Amino acid sequence: MRVLVVSHLYPWPAERRHLFVHDQVLALRALGVQPTVVSPTPYAPRILWRDPRQRMRGRKPRRALLDGVAIDYPRVLQPPHRWLFDRLGDIAYARVRRLASVRAGGFDLVHAHQALPDGALAQRLAADLGVPYVVTVHGADVYQSLPLGGAVARRAAGVLGGAAAVMANSSAVAGLLAGIVAAPRLSVVLNGTTGLDRAVEPADDYLPGEPLVLTVGYLIERKATSFLIDAVARLRDAGRLVHLAIVGEGRLCATLAAQAAAQGVADRVHFLGQLPHERVLALMGRAQLFALPSWNEAFGLVYTEAMAQGTPVIACRGEGPQDFIEDEVSGYLVPARDADALAGVIARALDDPGGAAAVGEAGRSVARELTWERNALAVDRVYAQALDGAARRRRG
Repeated sequence: MRVLVVSHLYPWPAERRHLFVHDQVLALRALGVQPTVVSPTPYAPRILWRDPRQRMRGRKPRRALLDGVAIDYPRVLQPPHRWLFDRLGDIAYARVRRLASVRAGGFDLVHAHQALPDGALAQRLAADLGVPYVVTVHGADVYQSLPLGGAVARRAAGVLGGAAAVMANSSAVAGLLAGIVAAPRLSVVLNGTTGLDRAVEPADDYLPGEPLVLTVGYLIERKATSFLIDAVARLRDAGRLVHLAIVGEGRLCATLAAQAAAQGVADRVHFLGQLPHERVLALMGRAQLFALPSWNEAFGLVYTEAMAQGTPVIACRGEGPQDFIEDEVSGYLVPARDADALAGVIARALDDPGGAAAVGEAGRSVARELTWERNALAVDRVYAQALDGAARRRRG
């Protein structure tokens, strides 16, 4: 089976971020699927390279081979600030359809990761190629595009409604798609765990002997870093000193640093910025707890990565991680926006290291079952169903 994969979130050899789509592609290839990948990249003129994100885009190769997978990174025009977001797939289509890898054809289906902008592009490419398309929804569609309303929501719904199949990466996401995608075309396909084959030694050189809670994510409101800082302050007020290490960058960095200072815990809250993936895994192994009490969380690969290190994790109840975290068994679930609950869980886990270790080991077992091979088998079944449905429609 030949599959054209469309994803603007695809790594390249010099910048191995957003590994989840690539990990899935590698697992599908092991099953016999022949993938061709197109990763539209916003055009970034050199004059904008002072911005690290624009510089990264500008330095991407036009074509690369990553672990034997051929990827095109065509440059496409993308207006700033989500202007014309409903039209980005159409804008990219004008460039992507001319790629030699696409014009060669011979594909059985097209697989897009996100309805917008990738699914809108896939919809048009699939029509040209005369094949069905499927979409994996990772979260942005249901938490950003569809709630936005207007043209963006209409286009996202149209893409999802026209897909031969839609895969949600958690039950929480599937629930939000129930009124848009008919049940027979909607499947829950959990992600795999990245890095299961990597032996990583814990970063015992970092704050040795100190109780450490680690969080990893963009510094934006819904990642709830402010509530973790608040929990550290509440624990300090109760006479318990805990360190919080924050990995990631974002627009709230200065605001969060000011909060830590105002609450008297600046010496306990450490902003580590972006770190190499191996170092993040090592810090996960070092920490007593990994905490990311975020809301609007579709799946959260970072949870399973921490769980794979045997570290107990804290997530929000009712979000995507509830598919693989059982409260007090394989992790801890707390209400959203509740610093008291966070402080309580952290205190209980630190007071009962044996119990926390048991939770961590149960979490490790769960994470190790969430392999990309398991994910690929489920995706392959969805492919087969999509192709069978398309064949039946042609015969009808």
